Amino acid sequence: MTFDLGFIFQVILTVIRYVPITLYMAVVSLIIGGALGLVVALIRFYQVTVLSPMIGTVITILKGVPLILVFLVIFLITSQNFNSIAKAIGLQIKYGDLPMSLLAIIGLSLMAMVGLSEAFRGAFESVKTVQFDVARSLGMTRLQTIRRVLIPQAFPVAFPMIVNMLINLIKGTAIASLVSVVEIFSAATQSASSNYKYFEAYIAAAVVYWLMTILIEQAVHRFELKFAKKWKGHAHD
Repeated sequence: MTFDLGFIFQVILTVIRYVPITLYMAVVSLIIGGALGLVVALIRFYQVTVLSPMIGTVITILKGVPLILVFLVIFLITSQNFNSIAKAIGLQIKYGDLPMSLLAIIGLSLMAMVGLSEAFRGAFESVKTVQFDVARSLGMTRLQTIRRVLIPQAFPVAFPMIVNMLINLIKGTAIASLVSVVEIFSAATQSASSNYKYFEAYIAAAVVYWLMTILIEQAVHRFELKFAKKWKGHAHD
């Protein structure tokens, strides 16, 4: 079978239409996982009694489990138990009514939570102890210290890892094809189902992922240049 360059371009034009759903799942997962990861990082950073070691154990377990396995566990638990749980709490909704992209978002959010909790915790460690001493001397509560001192100074450190997580989530959306959600990877695979030119289809998908990554990195680079002086100035305050 000859290599079909024209088919690659054809598939690229097809899968581009599914970039929005891919970005939607990745961005929503980043927001949910980032929020959860921030809470987890704060609990572990301040070593909250009972919660900190429990959460540390859960994070360690999740770090050692492949994303696809996490997703399959979520799918099996949800498909087998959702209807009975929904009925028990009075929800007029069935498993079949759920958007399948929701399952992918849950799995990806867990992935983001694990990665970003470690990123935030490392960023928190980079904040100098004297900053906390100053906050206490000014009479700040712990919540005020977190909001005004810890997060503003840790965010620039964690920002590159947040962007890297977004890129990983975009690539991770391919797991949604397991429950028939059509995104970039599954659209490319379906395009080759009639002529079996899967090699060209995979190349096309890779090109689209690569272009998305390049665009994100360029946008982030401009953002960093724009706010670099502000971040540095804040760090010296």
